[in-house]
Amino acid sequence: MINISKYKDIIITHGVCSGIGTKMNVYIYLVDGLLFDTGPSALQKDTREFFNRQVIEKVALTHVHEDHSGLAHWLQKNKRVPIYLHPEAIKVAERKGKYRLYRRFIWGGREPFDPQAMPEVIRTERYVFNAIDTPGHTEFHHVFHEKDQGWLITGDLYVGRKLLLAFYEENMIQMIASLEKVLQLDFDTILCSHAGVVPKGKEKMRQKLDFLTELQGKVRELRAKGLTDGEIDKIIYPQKRAVKTISGGEWSSYNIIHTI
Repeated sequence: MINISKYKDIIITHGVCSGIGTKMNVYIYLVDGLLFDTGPSALQKDTREFFNRQVIEKVALTHVHEDHSGLAHWLQKNKRVPIYLHPEAIKVAERKGKYRLYRRFIWGGREPFDPQAMPEVIRTERYVFNAIDTPGHTEFHHVFHEKDQGWLITGDLYVGRKLLLAFYEENMIQMIASLEKVLQLDFDTILCSHAGVVPKGKEKMRQKLDFLTELQGKVRELRAKGLTDGEIDKIIYPQKRAVKTISGGEWSSYNIIHTI
């Protein structure tokens, strides 16, 4: 089941994916006919009904992960709209997504689709969004900035001020650079795929950057003492999380330590 709300001119859908003891909020934003991300196929029944009731002229994907692009195939087939994606991720999108069982259980799968290369600027009748390359959560990731409104649609760049887990493909050094990059922009509201509408967004994005740079300093100190990344992970993140075992280490705190 999804909930529908509004923030100014933005229509927001919100659903919850759950499995293996994990619950994750998923938010999708529709702005003046422009859809940002499609949500996961695990929420397809209600999300498709929402899509059928709306005017959707084009879709911009922050990245190709299944919780953000799981319904891209359906939208392309049924709404016949252009879907924009980072050009380096197009080949991945053209193949059916292959994921570990736990990911399919939480978010569902992803059918192949045929995206177009992301333009630098996406315009609607009333708004102008700049697509900004922000690797870190994954190598090919965009955020979208509407300067006049002070909006930053962040995909998985923000999520929260602190990180407890990261996927194997995440890179914290890249994420720090991307956070520094977007903090040069003028914005006050974050529209996050998992945290929803975040007021005072620039301040909170700065807090995430501070968290990561402080963590980076701690890790470097411990490495200088001869500790391995595995040993450092146990010191900084002592709590054992079932998802690390279930995911075979694909989703764990070690991936934060190892890439920072």
